[in-house]
Amino acid sequence: MRLLIKLLLVLAASVAVVTLLGEGPGYVLVQVGGYTLETTAALAALALILVLAVGWEVWGMVAATWHLPAAFGQARERRHQRQSLEALEEGVLALERGEAQRARKLFARGARHAKAPAAFFMEAARAAHMAGDDERAEAFLTRAQQGGREEGAATLLRAEIEMDAGRGEHALALLSDLEKQESDNPRVIKRLLQLHREAEDWAALLELLPRAKQAGVVDAAEMEDELRRVRGRRMEQARLDGDGAAVEALWKGLDRDERTRPALLGPWVHYLVGQGRRDDAEKALDQGLRRHWQGELVELYLALPEAPGSAQALLNRLEKWLGDHPRDPHLLAVLAQLAVGAQLWGKADHYLEEARNLDEVPAGVLLRLASIYQERGAADQALACLRRGLSAWQGTAAALPVPFTASNR
Repeated sequence: MRLLIKLLLVLAASVAVVTLLGEGPGYVLVQVGGYTLETTAALAALALILVLAVGWEVWGMVAATWHLPAAFGQARERRHQRQSLEALEEGVLALERGEAQRARKLFARGARHAKAPAAFFMEAARAAHMAGDDERAEAFLTRAQQGGREEGAATLLRAEIEMDAGRGEHALALLSDLEKQESDNPRVIKRLLQLHREAEDWAALLELLPRAKQAGVVDAAEMEDELRRVRGRRMEQARLDGDGAAVEALWKGLDRDERTRPALLGPWVHYLVGQGRRDDAEKALDQGLRRHWQGELVELYLALPEAPGSAQALLNRLEKWLGDHPRDPHLLAVLAQLAVGAQLWGKADHYLEEARNLDEVPAGVLLRLASIYQERGAADQALACLRRGLSAWQGTAAALPVPFTASNR
């Protein structure tokens, strides 16, 4: 088609030349060596146009031949790229169907033709791990890291494989090294959070949670809730380790609202009691309840050391809260416990019945009621409370707390 267009252009140019020079054809004399060529100007112009046209075509053919190897190379590269994409698509679908072995072969085949094979090697490693072939998975990961560009991603995948295999310490070592290079990587932070939670490394979680919020791994509300829980666990851990400085530093870092939370106030009260600071412990409890009533806090009064007559004195003090909180199951259970300690059997039975007859009673309180009933010799009521408490816990009876009784308080 292009050649036909060029011939038409040459013909049109020839006609135009003949037309212009038709009335006065002119004269052209060319002498080269011993040869002489005479012709009209029109015929000479036509011959020149034909020579230029043929020369242009010949030049185009020579240029096309010159670039032929590059064209073949580009076509081969496009074919390889298409094959790699097809292998990637089929491999992903095979993984979704659970065909790990087939997916591994597809990813490995796609890597042979890919310009950047690291991603294919990492997916092949993932598929090999899913198929239970960790040795081959490690080989693929090593090949993925050879280019250097995907070393961080390969290290992260290796850590995830270690986590799946239950080798948390190895995964933590890999992620800790990777964190130094990619401190704001959300996936790295998410995996570190998971490992620190499983290891109950409260100090590490206190440092990592704010960064997790900045990286978008957890939202603000989730971070605050977990921080309160982790601070309480860290305080309890420091208390048990005898690290009073850490306990006090954590307590000083809490705001007024956080100091009323049972998960945080509980370790602090136990720490004060352990330090022989009973009055400070009781004062902290009083302040917490005045600022924000929470029935769980009332139970902490049972952790205070018992002195002669203290059970009845404390019972009289806590009964003042009944006016504002007459149906609080925690308060009623604690009052029943104190009445038993003061040997006020009528009051003890009254508070036990008041608590047991409530519609909604936490499982921990029901377990406490069962313990008090057992101490009072009321086996039927104790069994009823125990069954109700176990039902409320929905099969997690192993997590039930041990209540304070007259023998262990």
